[in-house]
Amino acid sequence: MHLKTYKEDQLARWGLLKQVQREEIIDDSIAQVPHPNDSEKKEIISRWLLQNQIKTNEDLDAWQSDRLLTNSQWEELVIRKWLWSKWCELHFQSKLQSYYLQRKPYLDKVTYSMLRVKEKSLATELFLRIKEGESLFEDIAANYSEGPERTSKGRLGPVPMSQPHPALSRLLQISEAGQLWSPKQLENWWIVVRLEEIINTELNDEIRLTLSLELGDSYLQEILKSNV
Repeated sequence: MHLKTYKEDQLARWGLLKQVQREEIIDDSIAQVPHPNDSEKKEIISRWLLQNQIKTNEDLDAWQSDRLLTNSQWEELVIRKWLWSKWCELHFQSKLQSYYLQRKPYLDKVTYSMLRVKEKSLATELFLRIKEGESLFEDIAANYSEGPERTSKGRLGPVPMSQPHPALSRLLQISEAGQLWSPKQLENWWIVVRLEEIINTELNDEIRLTLSLELGDSYLQEILKSNV
């Protein structure tokens, strides 16, 4: 099928202009990044197939067909994503350590126990029963909690620190393992929380790539804003 060359006002009417401009900035950025050699290219494609759960040639044919891509266009797409990730890693290398420290509290994972009820008096009673050792947190949560955590006996995680409500996340960040907090109001609930474990996230290759791409996305947004 022959595709037209679309004008800027058409793309704007369709709500696609910003996305096209974003891709143009990426193209300009990666123009100077060396392309992978044959061995690297094979590894990049294999990793992409694994990440996208493409297990057979039929799966790949269906993926390409659904997006109207030829095999060569698909390869270009995969390599282009790799080039952008490489550009981000190189371009933001000097900022990565400080950005990692800034983001680390939300990259870490947390396991905690929580129960929630509507009445403060009930929350206080349940808290005291747990604190004094009269009942186990798990039993109290299973019998009294009014949230979905009831089915897991109050235990949640490990989940990214950014997943809980921001106020709860801040509370967990300043907690010590095993620390039980007295009832806290969270929106329409009264909650009792105990930190079980915080799993620290190290700056490994996977996290380095994730953070580099986050910085790359911020970079694109800044340029697009300045072009308005």
